[in-house]
Amino acid sequence: MKGLLFGGCSFTWGQGLYFYSDLPKQKYPLNEFTYRREELTDAHLRFKDTLRFPRLVANHFNTFELVKGQNGGGEDETFDFLRTVFKHKINERHDHYVSDNIEYGDIEYIIIQTSQIWRNKFYFTLDGKEDHAMISLNNNHHGYNWDILYKWLIENNETIENVVQSHLKIQLDRFENEVKFYEDKGIKVRFLCWEPDFYYELDKYPYLRERFVPIFYNDVRYNTIRKMHDENPHLKIKGDVAFFGDNIPDDHHPSKECHKVIAESIIRRLESEIK
Repeated sequence: MKGLLFGGCSFTWGQGLYFYSDLPKQKYPLNEFTYRREELTDAHLRFKDTLRFPRLVANHFNTFELVKGQNGGGEDETFDFLRTVFKHKINERHDHYVSDNIEYGDIEYIIIQTSQIWRNKFYFTLDGKEDHAMISLNNNHHGYNWDILYKWLIENNETIENVVQSHLKIQLDRFENEVKFYEDKGIKVRFLCWEPDFYYELDKYPYLRERFVPIFYNDVRYNTIRKMHDENPHLKIKGDVAFFGDNIPDDHHPSKECHKVIAESIIRRLESEIK
């Protein structure tokens, strides 16, 4: 098999997996959402790469994996990462994501783990100027530029509920177009979901549904990582009492076992296509 590209947020990047190492200078996070790059050594980063699901999948197929170098993000960053990998227009490059230059013919699959929809920018025009904001699908995340967005809502007699639905459709349409672009280049694209909002809309997008990868754990099918974590809290680092005992990090990211579960589910899907 040719190479594998993996796009996603901190779940794909492997945040927290360095806690499973015996390396020195381990510092536990202040809370489950904290990430401090300055507290990690290069050895920590190298170690977490060995446990994350992209490496496990690549090792199974005896090939290489490429993952965005920067932690976190959403689909905005995932597609910026892919544009940089394939040397798209110079003003679309983000060299802090990746320094490799890869050709389309080098890659067999792109595997995308979708993040939270609100992490992607919602664009609007206010006072003749294009701007953007971050919004939440559950209406409780007042993120970047919320005050400006609120002003735009009032001036356009618009509701946040309508904007949330519009934003979700925009993101799904964009996702489908991006998938088609890379498949037209001869690369197969598959994806899995962290949150349910993206998955719930897939019946409206049969092209995407065909490329969706479910996760299987203990013979139970999970359509989202969120659902699997809710029913199996030990698959979060903060729930992995079996490994950490009483000295457990407060970190909600996928555990070492969870990365293995995700990898096995991806391998299961890809092997079904190879046969």
